[in-house]
Amino acid sequence: MDWECYKRLCDRPDIWSRWMLEQTLELLDQTEMSKPIRRAMVRAPIAKPEDHRGGGATDMFELTLTSTEVNMVSELVVAAIAGGKTTTGTKNRGFGGFREAWEEYRRFLES
Repeated sequence: MDWECYKRLCDRPDIWSRWMLEQTLELLDQTEMSKPIRRAMVRAPIAKPEDHRGGGATDMFELTLTSTEVNMVSELVVAAIAGGKTTTGTKNRGFGGFREAWEEYRRFLES
């Protein structure tokens, strides 16, 4: 895959990095809503350009959640953040972009 195509694909709201999905799963803490996210991560990640230097954390996955699932995950993420919950990857940097990313995915599914 060439870089231009890869970047365009990765900019889509239904394409998520392994890191972002892992942190979301940690936030969801084994709730029922973690299952559809885990299913997406069982599939092979999107092919990277040949000269891509990122490791496994930069793997990108296509999410195929329903609008209902996305709404529920988004609500759980917002509640966890409001409740002061952190994850191993966000403890020092915060949750910048989490709420917005789930909201963007929700709007994408509604369009």
